Amino acid sequence: MDARAHTVVVGGGCLGVAAAISIRRRLSQQGIHEKVILVEKAILGSGLSSRHSGIVRAANAEPAAAQLAMIASKMWLDLKNTWGVDLKNEQLGAVWIARADARGDNPKWRSLQEKLHNTGVPFNRISLDEARAICPPNVILNQNEVFYHEPDALQIDPSHFRAAAYDAVLLNDIEIREKTDVVGFLRNEAGQIDSVITDNGMIPTRYVVNALGPWSPRLFASLGLQVPVSAESVTVVNWLTSRNHAQFRMPIIADYVNLAYFRLWRDGEIHMHQPRKRGPKETARAFAESPLSVMGADFVNDPTNQALGYSQIKQFEDIARRRFNDVDKTVYGSGYRSYFDITPDLKFILGPDHRLTNLIHCLGAGQSFKYTPVFGEIMADFVTGGNQFAPLAKEFSIERFDQSYMSTFWAQVAGSENSLAVGETNL
Repeated sequence: MDARAHTVVVGGGCLGVAAAISIRRRLSQQGIHEKVILVEKAILGSGLSSRHSGIVRAANAEPAAAQLAMIASKMWLDLKNTWGVDLKNEQLGAVWIARADARGDNPKWRSLQEKLHNTGVPFNRISLDEARAICPPNVILNQNEVFYHEPDALQIDPSHFRAAAYDAVLLNDIEIREKTDVVGFLRNEAGQIDSVITDNGMIPTRYVVNALGPWSPRLFASLGLQVPVSAESVTVVNWLTSRNHAQFRMPIIADYVNLAYFRLWRDGEIHMHQPRKRGPKETARAFAESPLSVMGADFVNDPTNQALGYSQIKQFEDIARRRFNDVDKTVYGSGYRSYFDITPDLKFILGPDHRLTNLIHCLGAGQSFKYTPVFGEIMADFVTGGNQFAPLAKEFSIERFDQSYMSTFWAQVAGSENSLAVGETNL
């Protein structure tokens, strides 16, 4: 039997990697040499992390989330200090676009700007001419829209992230167990997790970090725990562009008029994906119709997710034409379905489980990539007794999803439809 690990991190995506690295580095600083083991059913970063758009921005309607994102952005810029390795990024900023009302304003987005300023996030209303100066000439901007600029937004290529993740895991002496399925847990007399049972053996441990995202409910049901996470499908399309015409410096275009994000992708491609849905009815439906129950938790690698149908491609071509003036003869490069992991209130689940206190959750609610380094530091606080970052996770405890909350959530199925019309501020 293996010697007892200090922490077993279950899930080798961006959050699992970050948790393992931060915990191992924190333990080393404390002179503790117990193992940190990272268990992944496939290979590191092969799930949703490999399908992410790599957008790192701080603008968020929730002040606590915006604060965390701002801290994470600074960590991304100095990952050497947090993980011990460098990671290439592009600091191109972001232009946010929303509908204007009859007066050329959008009061709720103006309110959002004020909230973000109070948090310290630079997010400023700019004029149409200023937006045109920031964007390349092939971006269509209209008089009936309002524009905001987030100068500190970053872009990271997920393939570069995966390379840095492997380097950091090896550098920090973390034991990796890839292609290993967790099949259950053993409890001790106190009712806490004593060992993680895998198809390659049993791992005794002091702590378990759950970084499984939407795979969580199925695994932790074996402990009698309900983890309220589901998956929401999102379509991703990459358009090929000519190297003779491509603009190689384009900010992230957060288009809340046409419901799409655009960024410049590898080799000059234009990468676009849908934003997360936010209405209570759509959120409840995602739980009721979870892809996990259909595909057995293998939806990422299901062959039907590796390509899009003609109607899906045409739909996204129409959206792209509304925002770019040079896609008359669009060349489809690639496309696939990805997924957001979501919770009933679309907020993270961070911190110890009140029902099983040596189980610590690290779930990103569909926005994990941008928060990756700071979430890792939060996990390190929880398992090593630190207090620098843990207080920032106070409102994201799983304890908030009690029976009363979930009853109310399901009652919202008959709620209003989601619409990113004038005034939508949920980012």
